[in-house]
Formats: sequence, structure tokens, C-alpha cells
Amino acid sequence: MNFLLIYPSPGVLGGIETLIARLSRWLIGNGHRVTLLAEKGGQWTTILPEEVRCVVLERRFRELHYYFHAKRVLKDFIIGPPDVIKSFDIPSSWIACQLATLAGNNCKVLAGIYNPCVFKWYYSTKSLPFWDDKVFCVKNFLENIPANARIFCSVDQIEELEEVHHHKGVLWPLPIDSVEFDPAVRRPRPGKIVSIGRLSPMKEYNLSMIDVVSSLIQRGHNVRWSVYGDGEYASAMRARIKERKLESVISMEGTIPYRLLWKALEDAYVFVGTGTSSLEAALFRVPSVIPVAYDQDGLSYGPIYRLPPGSIGPSKNRPEFSKTADEIERILKLSPTEYRTESELVFQYVQDHVMARSMGRFMELVTQCGSVTPSRSLYLANYISWFLRKAIKRRSNAGGNHHPEEPV
Repeated sequence: MNFLLIYPSPGVLGGIETLIARLSRWLIGNGHRVTLLAEKGGQWTTILPEEVRCVVLERRFRELHYYFHAKRVLKDFIIGPPDVIKSFDIPSSWIACQLATLAGNNCKVLAGIYNPCVFKWYYSTKSLPFWDDKVFCVKNFLENIPANARIFCSVDQIEELEEVHHHKGVLWPLPIDSVEFDPAVRRPRPGKIVSIGRLSPMKEYNLSMIDVVSSLIQRGHNVRWSVYGDGEYASAMRARIKERKLESVISMEGTIPYRLLWKALEDAYVFVGTGTSSLEAALFRVPSVIPVAYDQDGLSYGPIYRLPPGSIGPSKNRPEFSKTADEIERILKLSPTEYRTESELVFQYVQDHVMARSMGRFMELVTQCGSVTPSRSLYLANYISWFLRKAIKRRSNAGGNHHPEEPV
């Protein structure tokens, strides 16, 4: 089959970029063709298989949000009709539906959501005027994409959709693959805490972890925290580390090549983090503490195996939040036998995510999902709404998750 992937990547390696590379690798390896339409390229595209046709559109990416302009992009870049289009957020699902309609071959769309608070926060439509671009995106997601084609990586995201809009979606365990990492051997060093990921919004736990480390030291624990990653919070973290005089026990290691992720975890005693990196750490048998997204008070969901199977987030029926410092301390106090048991528990939890099982589920979804409902009237209305938005100079920019203000 011919797969078309669409994502307005910011041009840096993150969880979704990693997912795109992993998904592409499996599809290519199983005889499918893959084309990627991205807004920005950069170093992250080097992890894509060379067989992937990667089309970096830069400023022309915004044309994809407008029906006739999207048709022109497909023609200019000689992109043939796909059999399946995979999107990775709300705006790219809008694009995917337009391109599926243009393909005219019963092309299927799998619309993925990979962040929490999408419908309550980023794309909350309650107080928005009818011409707002977010309203168009959400309306399309709810009305034109079948429920079994709306796929999520976390149970709480599905529950949020049901609570806010009374619609359903399906869970897809994100794939992970050990063959992507350079060989590494576990030599856990007591007290060594490791985090790997972006230092940017949704990852605010990186700020509160400085206080967590301070608290653990005050409790008498000999701990050290190594942080891998970069982002807009880096400078604030360095300032806070200096203010607390923790330079000797907290090291900011910067970015790390993806293939070396397990090398960074070789001597980790505890992993603190979220998203795909938490799955990859668990596959390497590193006991984990999962912090709460957006929280700066040091709250945690506890170990990864307390999450629902196949989910990287909690259910609303979760136990009460715990303190990250308490969860780390629990692991630090485990006996050697108990620590080995903890390591095995996190490893067993992620088995639904291993590549063969996860991608088997993905192909089931491709086979089972219905086709999108074409809505040319909605696509055309977006042109009219653009004139309204321009006339009133409205700028919708919440979280950077919006589709562009104007066609080219």
C-alpha cells in the first residue's frame, strides 16, 4: 500500500518525529511505500529510512490547509493518490481529510492524537467564534473521521474526547523497537536518576525535579540526576540549579543521538520521564517514575506499570497522585531482589508496545477503519472564514497548535 504521512514538525527530534521514523521503517520493511509531507526538516529527518520520500514544504505547507491550494501542492510535487493517510495532530487530520477527498479512491485516514488536553485546552471550542480555524479542525475531526479511525496513545485522551464531545476513539500502543539502539548492558548505579526528552512545555517536571533532588538529599539519599535534552526551559533550569547550589549533583547533558539512548541508561537506577522515552527505558528494564504533564509541583502517576495496558497516560479512574520524590525514594529503598522484580514489572508492562505487536494492531486498524466523509462545503467555508479572520485580524495562536492564517 501507498502510505502518506503528514505532520507540521517544528524541525527537532521529539516523540512524534521518532514515531514517524519507526512507523516508516516498519512499513518500508514490509513492502509498503511511504511519503512524508513535513513543514520543516532538519537533523531529525536523518533517522528516516532512505526509502521514504520526504517532502519538506516549508512555507508551502500552509497551502495544505486550503482545498484548492492543497490540490496544487500535490500536482507541483507529483504526489500520487495514497491508499492510507496518517496524521499526527488535529490540524494535520484536517489536511488528511482534504487530501483523501482529492484522491477520490476511498483513501483511508488514520487520525492520531499524541498529546493530552487537546480538547479541553489546545482545541477547546466553547468560547470560539464560528470562523475560528480551530472550530473547523475539530468539527472535521468529529464529523468526518470514523470513530475507529481516531487513534490515541493514551486512555485519558479518549476519556477526554468522550467527556467534552461525546465521541469515541481507539487506543493504539505506541511502537518501540530495541534494534534502534546501540548495544548496552545494564549496570544500575544506586542513586543515579536519568531523564531524557524535550525541556519544553508539557515537560515542566524538569523544573520541579530540581526541588525533588534537593528533597531527596535532605532525606539522606546520595542521588545524582542526569538530564538529556534541550529546549526553552534549559536556561531557567540552569539558574535554579545554581541557586540551589546543586551543580555537583545535577548535570545537564544536552541532546544525545537517538541510537545512544540505551547507553545513557546503562547505569540509571531510576528513570523519570514521559512519552516514548519512558517506554524505551522500561524495555531496557529501568524502573520508572511517570511525572504528571504540565505539573510543576512534583506530582507523579507512580511507576509505568500502574498505567492502563497499552497507554502512556492514566485513566481518570487512576489512584490519587503521588509525590515524585516519594516514588523515587521507594525505588531507592528496594532490596536487590525487590529491585529486580521492579525491573521485570516495567519490562512486562511494555510488551504491548513492542514493534511486532504494536504494528500488527496498526494494520488491523487500517483494515477495519471506515473511509472519511468528504465535506467539500466545509473545506470551501474555510476560504470564507479566512476572509473573516483577516478582516477582524484575529490571531489564534494557543500553544502554537493552529492552522495557518492565510493561503498563499
